Amino acid sequence: MIKKVGRIILVGTSHVGKDDIKKIEAIIEKEMPDVVGIELDSKRFKSLMDPNKDTQKMTYKQKLAAMKEFGTFGFMFAQLAGYVQKKIGKQMDINPGIDMKTAYLKARELNIPVSLIDQDIKITLKKMSKLSFFKKIGMVSSLFFKSFKKEYRELLNFDLKKVPQEKVIRQMIGILKKESPHLYNILIHQRNIYMSKRLLKLCENHNGQILAIVGAGHVEGMEEYLKKHIKKIESRPNNNNNNKNSISFSFQSDIDNSKSLI
Repeated sequence: MIKKVGRIILVGTSHVGKDDIKKIEAIIEKEMPDVVGIELDSKRFKSLMDPNKDTQKMTYKQKLAAMKEFGTFGFMFAQLAGYVQKKIGKQMDINPGIDMKTAYLKARELNIPVSLIDQDIKITLKKMSKLSFFKKIGMVSSLFFKSFKKEYRELLNFDLKKVPQEKVIRQMIGILKKESPHLYNILIHQRNIYMSKRLLKLCENHNGQILAIVGAGHVEGMEEYLKKHIKKIESRPNNNNNNKNSISFSFQSDIDNSKSLI
């Protein structure tokens, strides 16, 4: 799934599809953007790039520290989401997050700066933990019991190796918004706005195209937000004369400070 809004190109991925790898590499090579944005924050990036992450297990003290940092509910949600992703990745014979890793490595190969455009995972999980007890119970029970509905099961029966069709994605996001509006707001809507604003900021500071690799479920919402605000950005005079050949950066330092390219 590829959408273009002004100088911003959104590339939607399934996060666990092998087809994503070739598609990401091909579009980065074809477009040669000024910056490649990836749907990660610094914490998740470092975890993704850690060669020992699959062999390391959290100690009891580390789990307690994580619960304190993210909130108990946020921590439990993150653990569950990670487990599901790993299980799907194992079934698909692919490592979850390979799409973002591929984008980073391809950009590095082509000497293109990378920007981490997603909201800090700590903020996202804390927002979930701060939901009232009844909202948490309603959210969990709604997702669990509604997942047994025939029409929902039929909708979710698609090939995980490929990015679902736009119609299917739209229906899935619609279901999440209807059945669990608080979860949709925190996981999808708020992050759509955050990532869109980061891309618009990149547009202000660069004259060329900005290419963003994000989950397919974010594309429509981000496209809608960008269409409303892109004209304000592109109508402003751009005094930045930087281009891909004049940008001096260290990939690791840019990754350690996700705002260094903005």
